[in-house]
Amino acid sequence: MMLRARLYLALGLAAACQDPVVPLGPENQVTVTNQPGLFRLQAKDMNNVIADTSFIWVSADSQARILHNSLVTHGETDLHVLDARGVEIYSHELSVVYETDTLTDKGAPGSWLVRFDIKAATGEIDVTLETP
Repeated sequence: MMLRARLYLALGLAAACQDPVVPLGPENQVTVTNQPGLFRLQAKDMNNVIADTSFIWVSADSQARILHNSLVTHGETDLHVLDARGVEIYSHELSVVYETDTLTDKGAPGSWLVRFDIKAATGEIDVTLETP
């Protein structure tokens, strides 16, 4: 009986991988808050979504706190943060751990690049960056 359940699970996962890849869109209820000292991206109901999206965010501090409550059950979502000089001060796969509260490395204050690489992701993204 357990073997049959595992077989059905494996077949279900294989079928999910065969869904067409779709761009991030309105059906994902994307909301962005982007103001000096606070950035937040939320995307819901993702089903095999692909996107490479970037934002310029102003940080007057040399370090930012990153909170994420993302739940990516399939595919991959990577977050990259580059400081005002273009140096990567944070890079992490969001689907590895749910509920992360961490700091970026120290970098140059100013206009930072916040980039999300979403690769065939299913689930939801909820990431906040704020100056400490």
